[in-house]
Amino acid sequence: MNVIDYGQTTEDHQSLLVLVKHTGLVLSQQKFRKLWERIQKLNTVSIPGQKRNAWVRYKQDYPKENNEWGDFQAHRKVLGLISVGECSTVEEFEELFDSYKCVKEEYANTLYNSRLIVLGMNRDGTPLSEEIDDQSSQERADSEDSGVTSDVSPSDSVVEPSKPFLKESKSDPSSSMTKDRDGEITFINKNLLKKQESSPLYSNSPISTPPGTPPCRRPHSNSLTKESTGAEVLFFPSILDCHDLEEKLKEFVVSLFFVLEGKRLDRSFERHDRIQLLCAPFERKDYVGLDTDTKSFRKKCQGRLRKHLADLCLQAGLPGEAILHYETAIDILRPVNDALWIGACYEGLSSAAIAVNFPRSAALSGLRRNFYSLSAKRGSSMLTEAKLRAGSLNSKSNGMESVPEHLSKVVPDPTDIIEKYREALVNYAKFRSAAMIEIELCLKACRFLTMQGKCLQASSFLQNVIYTNYNISEEDKIIRYCTLSELYSDIGFHRKAAFFKRIAAMQCVSSSQATLQNWGQCYSLLIQALEGYNIHHSPKDKLKGSHSGWPILQSRVLNELIFSARKMGKIPFAIRHTTFMIHSLHQYLPVTEKKDICRTLEQLTAQSDGNSQSLVLDNGMILPPIPFTSVPYVKSFKLIRMQPHLEPVKLKRQGESTNSGPFIFTPLNLGMQRNAKEEGEIDFCLVARDVCEVQLQVFNPLPDELKVNQMGLIVDGVEMETYPSNPSIPAETGPYLVKLLCRPKTEGELVILGYFTNIMGVKSYCKLRDLEQMNFDKLIVNVVPQLPQIQLTTSLPKADNFLSGDNSEYVVTSGTTVLYSGQSIECLVTIQNNSFQPVEHVDVETICKTDEKDFLSQVFQWSVENIQSQLPLQLNGIMCFTLCINGVSEFLSENSSETAEAQCVECLLRVEYSGGPGLEASYCRQCAVNLSVDIYPSVIIQAWDTLPAERCDHCYLFFNFLNATDEGLLIKHSTEEAVHILPGCTEWIAIEIERCEFPSLPDSTHLRNRVKQNQTANHYSTYLNQFIDIRWEIPSIKANGKVSIDYIEWSEEQLNQIRISPIGWDVKLNGAFFPLKEALNSSVRDCVDVVASVTINTDESCNRSALLYVTCYQGEEDGDNVTVVGINSAFFETICEGQVMSINPSFLIHCEGTYTIDVKCVIRSSSGEDAEQTFHYHPVQLNVIEVED
Repeated sequence: MNVIDYGQTTEDHQSLLVLVKHTGLVLSQQKFRKLWERIQKLNTVSIPGQKRNAWVRYKQDYPKENNEWGDFQAHRKVLGLISVGECSTVEEFEELFDSYKCVKEEYANTLYNSRLIVLGMNRDGTPLSEEIDDQSSQERADSEDSGVTSDVSPSDSVVEPSKPFLKESKSDPSSSMTKDRDGEITFINKNLLKKQESSPLYSNSPISTPPGTPPCRRPHSNSLTKESTGAEVLFFPSILDCHDLEEKLKEFVVSLFFVLEGKRLDRSFERHDRIQLLCAPFERKDYVGLDTDTKSFRKKCQGRLRKHLADLCLQAGLPGEAILHYETAIDILRPVNDALWIGACYEGLSSAAIAVNFPRSAALSGLRRNFYSLSAKRGSSMLTEAKLRAGSLNSKSNGMESVPEHLSKVVPDPTDIIEKYREALVNYAKFRSAAMIEIELCLKACRFLTMQGKCLQASSFLQNVIYTNYNISEEDKIIRYCTLSELYSDIGFHRKAAFFKRIAAMQCVSSSQATLQNWGQCYSLLIQALEGYNIHHSPKDKLKGSHSGWPILQSRVLNELIFSARKMGKIPFAIRHTTFMIHSLHQYLPVTEKKDICRTLEQLTAQSDGNSQSLVLDNGMILPPIPFTSVPYVKSFKLIRMQPHLEPVKLKRQGESTNSGPFIFTPLNLGMQRNAKEEGEIDFCLVARDVCEVQLQVFNPLPDELKVNQMGLIVDGVEMETYPSNPSIPAETGPYLVKLLCRPKTEGELVILGYFTNIMGVKSYCKLRDLEQMNFDKLIVNVVPQLPQIQLTTSLPKADNFLSGDNSEYVVTSGTTVLYSGQSIECLVTIQNNSFQPVEHVDVETICKTDEKDFLSQVFQWSVENIQSQLPLQLNGIMCFTLCINGVSEFLSENSSETAEAQCVECLLRVEYSGGPGLEASYCRQCAVNLSVDIYPSVIIQAWDTLPAERCDHCYLFFNFLNATDEGLLIKHSTEEAVHILPGCTEWIAIEIERCEFPSLPDSTHLRNRVKQNQTANHYSTYLNQFIDIRWEIPSIKANGKVSIDYIEWSEEQLNQIRISPIGWDVKLNGAFFPLKEALNSSVRDCVDVVASVTINTDESCNRSALLYVTCYQGEEDGDNVTVVGINSAFFETICEGQVMSINPSFLIHCEGTYTIDVKCVIRSSSGEDAEQTFHYHPVQLNVIEVED
């Protein structure tokens, strides 16, 4: 039965077919394969003396039935034979040579020449174990061609170009062929060969007797002399010692070429009356008994001979001549309707045209090897060769040099070549017995069209291959489907290529008695078909985005792949494919199939470990590990910050500047491009030896509960201690929170690459770069050296709730208390070291708004020296310091009719601490206590005033206190008796103080702000508060405090009363000083005598004039009822320090009533600045009554 050569190409029409056979049983397949690779590389030989190349096509197996088609198409004829064997003794060589003869006799009708390559013997043909003396070795080297022993040397088989004709002599069939000195080939009989055996050449032949023994004929010499008609034997000691093998093969190919050239010339000059009819194998029976003496028969003979001559020209490297002969043959055969041979002419014409338009070159010869392979793809090499050939279209080494220039126009162009192929296909289709030729034609046309980039036309020829009916064996069906798959892949029809690859795989195990090897071949083909179904095991090859391909087909192919792997006994492969199926197709599978495939995976992993290593197939393909990134599906991957009070903070050294320089903005993109996935830079740090946490939100898409046996983090950069989790995720639920813990052991840069899982017995390493839902491929976080941890507590009761604000995340505890304004308490703050690192640095400060900083510094106070004296704090050490809390208040009310409201003072007492390696790296931790103080009003100063005292250097401050509490309250000043004020009642209190000089006003930037009203404390009141000590006490609740007058606003007149006056007063009424605490009584018509003296105390009033006067009036300066006796005013033009000015008026009052006596001193300036200053002596109330006579 004819066997289809699925590797046929158009270039094979110009190649010489040489059969390379593995001969004997001694030679191993490995050695034969190495020799086959070396022989196969020699596929083109430059002919000496010619501008032509001989192209060779090697085959290891070639059916005898196919060889019978050699008359129909010359390239199908086996022209040469190379047998390769190995032997070590003469007896083994005899058996090897007999096997070689059997193969040669099988193809004897078509062979031109042959070679037998023997390994394991010396180059002279002697066994390697025999010792040969140096003299005989030298003679043999001088008389023989090294490595060759034969009846005719390789050079003797070559026909000289100058003598191209063969002259045959009818002689005995057993005679040998040799060459005379003129280059003509003649036949000599065996007697002449017997004479040569006595020559020195044969005395040292490979089969001569060993030295020291009587000369005798070698046992196999008859076979060599009688049967080896032109054959040569090449001896090599080993496969490593055959460096001249290529040269011997070149001589062999040259001999084939010249024999072919001789036959071509013979056919060119053959007489028409001696022409025989060339037939296809199935045509011979049709011409039995047919009348050969007809015109049509002669036309067929001539046309077929001309077509055969064209085949020989094409093989001889003359495609130009071949085109002319093909055209002539078509013209001859068309009238006689010889459709089969006309189709062969069109096919040959297309091959010749391709050889002219796209000439082959020796540089490309290596691209045409190994046409057929179940695992090799030829599309890329074919396209590469087509591009390389495009640059050699103008080459004239293709046979056109022998054709006149005007005939070169008849060469078909690429478009015409396709039409010629179609014509040939139409003619072949008329003969069912030519189905093999028809299929091979389609394959050749498809490969040519593939190189031309005409994929649709190539697919039409492949479609014809599918529909051509031809009975072939099961193995040939596999080869046929694989070839179709490869060709469809070459033209870009990947889905159809995958379909035929899958059909070929199923064909491998179609028999009920499929062997392990059949299942292995089925598995290999299914693996190759995966790409066509858009199944990519490697995450890198998978297209980003939505799913591509038909899930139903993909699941079916994967099921077949899993079944094949199980049949092979490759459980790890089955696990890998099952894992991929669950990972990629779970959302497209029905519920029952999901459960079945999960159950299958559990069964497989029970038999073999589902590791995460790459698996290498027999064909070299690598199955990468499949990370279970979709089961469970991770929606978010977040590194959780440490608790704020444990998070490391950069320690700011004293004097360190935070200014990093000027900010410069530029709109230019200075080569900084962002990738689709960036590194996840973390803006916080971790601490060595402290546990960190990563939270994952996962979904379980499977219908059953997903039990994750182990789940942990994949990290790099620092040594890490991980704490795997074993979550159990309910069926078809999410999001489900999974916490993964780890603890860095050393400092450095920690890189979190992903997570690992163990699900259903499969270990997976899931990298963040493989998760499409993540916009980062890794997380990078800095790990700082170890830091201590403390426990912070206070003696205050904890607050139920407190206001959150800036830095509230540092709060570890809280404290609350209630105070009355002016009250103070002490709070004990305790710090305990709970770590193995010593606490060497502690800094305490209040955290609040900037405008409250000064106010809170009065509310909360502590001793820094006390804290520093207790450092360092070792393991389990305790530090305590006192925090003083003051009820600071204004003691004023905005509206005198309303009582003051309670105010809440809230702030953070932040403790910054560090020690050990962390302190050396300038890192610390911060924790805070939230302090909340409710300050209720105790007393409120509703009004205030000033009066002169009996002594001129003193004055009285009057305060009207309101008891704002619900309890009775005592007010006490200095040694005075305490004044009791009932709740809601007021009481005036007078405080005598010494007049003073106020310091100059401070800069406004140093003024402190109020908490509520945002008003500044009064400068004068703050100064006076140093000399005034007003205390309040609530006996019922045992609370006490101090009243502050810092926020009282004084009028200018009141300030003048308090200041040291620039003048001194000495005023007497009726010879006595003015009473200050009660009014003066007088009667009508009594004369009131007033003596007023003023003394200048400072030089500020010097060089000025002064006016001193005394007035007495009733009501609003009504002086009608008062008569002045004497002078009540005096003007002093100039005054100086120490000067005394006096005046002594008297007042006669006519009516009863209340009168006011007012003493004033007006100082005027002559410069115009502060033109006038008025000083008042304290006015005195005078009660005048009517006295009865």
